[in-house]
Amino acid sequence: MTKTLLADVADLGKIDPPDSIKEFGVGAEGIGNFFSNLIEVIYAISMVVLVFMLIWGAFDWITSEGDKEKVGKARNKIINAIIGVVILAAAFAIIQVLGVFTGFQFFVEQKDGT
Repeated sequence: MTKTLLADVADLGKIDPPDSIKEFGVGAEGIGNFFSNLIEVIYAISMVVLVFMLIWGAFDWITSEGDKEKVGKARNKIINAIIGVVILAAAFAIIQVLGVFTGFQFFVEQKDGT
């Protein structure tokens, strides 16, 4: 009976998450997984938009029929898409540097140390 009582005291104040969210992690692990997944989704959406903008700009350029105004607009779309790639790369580098300073690894599933 004493072992059971000690086990109950050891579990005192411990909160178990519902089974439906247990797979996401608890505490810092869950928050870390959430932000890693959020950043991955943002990057995936950004890359799809980037490809779409490049294709749209190239299509506009091809169908411009030599009209300088249309060529200029198409060129601006392509340049803006390339600027977007540079911004994405810079953001990725900044996130990785922040990870080195904080010890938090983005784009990797976080595991609780216990």
